[in-house]
Amino acid sequence: MNVFSDTIRIATSQKTEDINITDMVGAVVYESKIKEGSAVVFTGHTTAGIHLNNNDPELAIDFHDLLNELVPNKKSFRHNKGDYGKNADAHIKTVLMGNSVAIPVSNNKLQIGQWQAVYLSEFDGPRNRVITVKIIGK
Repeated sequence: MNVFSDTIRIATSQKTEDINITDMVGAVVYESKIKEGSAVVFTGHTTAGIHLNNNDPELAIDFHDLLNELVPNKKSFRHNKGDYGKNADAHIKTVLMGNSVAIPVSNNKLQIGQWQAVYLSEFDGPRNRVITVKIIGK
């Protein structure tokens, strides 16, 4: 069993956005030389998420529109009244989204569906984001 880790650094440019990181994750998998196993893609940020979705920019906009309807940034949120910031909605959206995905690796390539892509979802940008990619296998 082998383990390979690397990081991807991204500077987001908008308050909310989805960034397709599939090719960057695939490059880490390729560099790992691991033929069969799993890739875990993770961000330790509490206002950004990682997910798989259809590779359609319009769907990403729909997704953020829906999250904004479900979780508006209410002044009544306790976090928004405290010393930590005024971004409670971004934290809640990240919990709903999740901060990692596990993807099978076969023949040294990500095994995602035909229409799937790996995304970083920004909920409180612009910011500098760090994504950890860990590949485990042989």
